[in-house]
Order: sequence, then C-alpha cells, then structure tokens
Amino acid sequence: MTASRLRYAAVAVAVAIVPTGIALVLVFDELLRDAGRGDLTQGVTNGLVYVLAMVSAATVGAGLALHRPRHPVGWLFLGLADLQAIGPALTGYAAYGAIARPGELPLATAAGLFADSVFVLWFVAIALVFHLTPDGRPLSPRWAWAARATVVAGVLGVVLVQLTPSLAEPPLDGLDNPWAPGGAVGDVLDVGRGAVIIATGAGLVVAAVSLLVRFRRARGTARQQLLWLAPAAVLIPVLVAASFVASYVGSQAVLGVVAGLFVVLLPVATALAITQYHLFEVDRILGRALTYALLTAVLAAVYVVVVVVAGAAVGDSQLSAVIATLAAVSVAAPLRGRLQDAVDRRFNRRRFDAVRMVRDHVHDPRPGVTIEHVLRRALADPDLRVAYWVEGRGEWVSGDGRPAVPGDDDVLLSAPDRPIASVGATAGTPRDLLEAAVGAARPELDNAGLRAAVALQLVEVRESRARIITAADSSRREIERNLHDGAQQRLVALAVRLGLARRLASGDTAALLDELRGDVVETLAELRDLAHGIYPPLLREHGLGEALRSAAGHAVRPTTVDVATDRRFAPGAEAAVYFCCLEAMQNAGKHAGPDATVTVHVGLNGTGLAFEVCDDGAGFDPATAGRSHGFVNMRDRLGALGGRLTVVSGPGRGTVVRGTLPV
Repeated sequence: MTASRLRYAAVAVAVAIVPTGIALVLVFDELLRDAGRGDLTQGVTNGLVYVLAMVSAATVGAGLALHRPRHPVGWLFLGLADLQAIGPALTGYAAYGAIARPGELPLATAAGLFADSVFVLWFVAIALVFHLTPDGRPLSPRWAWAARATVVAGVLGVVLVQLTPSLAEPPLDGLDNPWAPGGAVGDVLDVGRGAVIIATGAGLVVAAVSLLVRFRRARGTARQQLLWLAPAAVLIPVLVAASFVASYVGSQAVLGVVAGLFVVLLPVATALAITQYHLFEVDRILGRALTYALLTAVLAAVYVVVVVVAGAAVGDSQLSAVIATLAAVSVAAPLRGRLQDAVDRRFNRRRFDAVRMVRDHVHDPRPGVTIEHVLRRALADPDLRVAYWVEGRGEWVSGDGRPAVPGDDDVLLSAPDRPIASVGATAGTPRDLLEAAVGAARPELDNAGLRAAVALQLVEVRESRARIITAADSSRREIERNLHDGAQQRLVALAVRLGLARRLASGDTAALLDELRGDVVETLAELRDLAHGIYPPLLREHGLGEALRSAAGHAVRPTTVDVATDRRFAPGAEAAVYFCCLEAMQNAGKHAGPDATVTVHVGLNGTGLAFEVCDDGAGFDPATAGRSHGFVNMRDRLGALGGRLTVVSGPGRGTVVRGTLPV
C-alpha cells in the first residue's frame, strides 16, 4: 500500500472513531436503562458541546492530515477528537460491565480507569497544538523543552490514574480498582497523581502563553492567522483553574461547562482562522468536505421526505423508495454545483472567482478574447498553456495551429472517444483549482479545438505558399546569376571581338561590323535590364536601400526613397518588400499622372518590417484593387510570409500602399 493510501486509510479510521464512539454511548445507555440503572447513563443530548468539539476537531484534523500530512497539528486534532469519543464510550462500557452487570464484560474496570484519565491526554494534545501552530515547530528550544515536559507529565498522570484506589467522578464514582496498592504506597501514588495532573495543566497554560508570545512577535498575515487562536489561549489559564476548582469542590455542573468549553474552544478557533485567513492553507479541503457533507444531508432529507409523502400517497413502501431514489438522483448533480459555489464563496474564494470568470466567458464569449487568455487571467498564471488534439491528424497543436507538446502534469480534458485539450500551468497553481477551471471551460475548449484544427490547415497553407515564394525567388536568383555569368559574358566578349574586327575592316564591311556591334550592345543592355528585373544583384549584395534607390533612379515618376534601417533580413523578406515596392512604383508611373511624385519609406515597426509607397497623383477607387493583378501579387507575396497589405486611395487624393512583414 502506498503512503498516500495509508494516509487516507489512517484519516478514515480516525474520523470513523467519532461516530462510533457516539453510537456506543447510545448503545450502553440503552443497555443501562434495560438493566434498571438509568442513573448511570450519559446521554448525547447532555453533551452536545462535546459532540461539537469532536466534529470540529475531526474536520480540522482530517483536512490538515490529508493536505499537509507532515504537519503534526492535523494528527493531534484527530487524536483529540478520538479521545473525546473514546472516553464516554469506555465510561459506558465500564458502567455497564463493572457496575450494572459486574463480570459480564471483560476488563470493564480497566476501561473505566482509562476513561477517567482521558482528560489528561486532552491537556497534552491541546498543549502541543498551541506549541506547534502554525509552522509545526515550537517557538524556541526552551519552549520545546516545556512541550516535552507536558507530554511526560501527561503520560505519568495517565499511568498513576490506573493505580487510583477508587474513582470519584460520576457515573463511575465508587468503582474500586483491584490493582491499586494500599497503605503508604497508595497514598504516595495518590499525591503524585495529583501533582503530575496539576503539572500537566500548568504545561497547558505554558503552551497557551507560548502561542500568545508567538502572536505578539508575528506581523502581517501571520498575525491575522493567529488572531482567532489568541482568545482561546487567553481563556485557557482561566478554564484550567476553573476545572481544578470545580473538581475539588465536586461541582459537576460547573465542571461539565468548563470541560465543554475547554475541548470545543481550540478546534472552533482554528477552523475560524482557517476560513478567515487561510491558516495551514487547508480551507479548500474543508470547503470540499463541507460541500459533500451538506449534499449528503440534503439528499438524505429529500429521500426521507419523499418516502414519507409517497408512502402516504400510494401506500406501497417499495414504490415510494424507488420514487425517493429517483428524486434524490435527479437533484444530486445540480444541487452539488450550487452547494459547491456557495461553499467556495465562503471557504475558497479564489476557486469561486476563477470558475465564475470562466463560466461568464463560456456563456457570453467576448470577441477577440480566447479561452486561453481567460484561463490565464482566472488562474493568475500568465504561463498557462493549452494544447488541442486534432483527431484527423493525430497530433497536438496550439490555438494558432502550431505543434504543441503536452506536459506530464497537464490536466487532460477528454470526450468519451477522444482527447479534447491538455492544459498545463506553473507549479504555483493548485491542481484542484486548475481542474475546476478547465471543467468549467469544457464547452469553449471543445470549440477552440475545432478552431485550432482549422488554424493548423491555415498554417500549412501559409507555409506551403511561403515555400513556393521562396523557391520562386531562389529560381529568380539562379536565373539572374546564370544570365550574368553566361549569356551576358558571352555578349560582352562578342562586342569586344566585333570592335577588334571593325579596326581591321574597311568600307562596307566596317559599316556592317559597326551595325552588328551596336545590336550586340543594345541586346546586352536589354539582357541586363531583364536580369535586374528578375532579381537585382544590388538587392542580393547590398540590401533594400541600394536596390530601391537604384530602382527609383530608373522610375518613370520622380521618386524619393527613405530606408530607415541598415539591417539585413532573410532573402525572402527582402525580396518580398523590394518587389512590392517596385510594383507600387510601376503602378504610380502608369496611373498617377504626369505631375505626380512618389515617396518610398521602409523601416521597422512594432511587429516587423514595414514599407509605404505614396504618390500624390490621381488616385482610384480602392474597391478595384482586388481586381488588379499587381495588388493580388503583392498580397499573395506578403501573405505567404505572414504579412499584410493595405491600399488607401480615392479619386484626386493620391494612393498609399502599406505593407507589413513579421521578421
């Protein structure tokens, strides 16, 4: 069995002892009445304060032991609750087996003796809680010695009570102890018993003082957490003194009130500190436990009411039980949600606020706000990540369609036949909080998964377009290099040889050679222009500034170029900006009018590389830009690399072509 399972089993057993002890008290009370000794009964109704003490101590202890198993205070509260339950049960056992029906139950006298000493162990448990709250360590080594002395005194007190000649506390008063030594030894042990019990009470007072000292030294949140426990620590000396006085004078009524306050004060104060100021950080566990406790109580009440009403109406017990079961099942799920919200609002405000924020977005999604953004805000975790499962592709992607890898500790949201999403948060986000937020976001996460699948296809299309554009640019550069290194060089050599031949010729031959050389030079110029149009060497060798200024020098309209960066970019990005600017300049030369001037600006903005080509010419209707082959080419070229193109124009207002490209 793993350590976690052992812990859960130990907590379950410790909690189960409380109702078992109460049930045994009721059983022995009934047996005592049957035996004609109703004067020995205890009655749960006369000890409701003790029941409250047991339930509160068990609840606080279970929450602490489950959430922080290494912290001793949780186990001390569980021990305190069990001692409070075991004491009355053993008292009933002894009253029946040693007084009402002597000899009928084994070790009845021993059970009564131990029951008479249980209150000493209360002192010890409460003292240790004071010493070890809130960090699980005594305030200092000296206070640690005081805690050890209290434990030793308490254990000695329990041992010496077992040697008491006779018990004096009802309902076991007058019960003789067959193992008690008599004579002087018995008197000495009796005096020693009283001394160590007083010492244990003094140790409890010292423990209360240690918590007050800790409270005085604490600052900020730590001081607020101890604020609820400080009044309990202040009252402890008074209650200890009152309990000893009441016991000495034999006032059972006063002793009962004092003892009840004694055992209920600390667990209730601790529960208040947990709920108000997150003491021990277990308020979320208490909230979950309270939710299921309330749900169980309400469902039980619904079941009983429906059984009674249906039984009276139809007169068939089996049919009424079926109707009651259906009624309880039908209200369980919606009731649990409402109770969880109500309890979270009080016990776990962070969970309540996070789930409410996510549900509000699911019910009324805001345009432009993704479920990832909402989860990050709701959980205060900017590093939260979401991966979506694309069923047809068998892979995980992010919301924008990029590949994603879920973490081992992610919360996996699944449909019956497929995964939906995997949500991962940083280590500081509680697991149950993340699960609650993801559960509330389920419908929107499912929708976002469908959008992620579409985004994956768009990413693949964009990447495919980018590869096509890159390949085309690479081919253009290759063609330009081949023309430069091949045909251009051959034509240059041919022109040189024709020049040499012209010098050796005369007459008609010389004229023919001049004509041929002129044709070769003209062809070479056209070939150079063609090569530069395919992919200008200036762009490859010197970047956008030189290439655009060279193009502006050959432009039809007067053109000014301003390149605000000397940075070099990827060849594909530079080619895209250059050819878009060139296309815009050529359009201005064709359509802007004879008096128009053109301005080209290239620079960096917040998202990447940006360019703007403006002319003050005739302008046009922007609606026709979508039908222009040049504008379509520009949009395709930029879009393939994740960029955008916008055109602003109007009759008589000139034209502005703007483009952006992430780099």
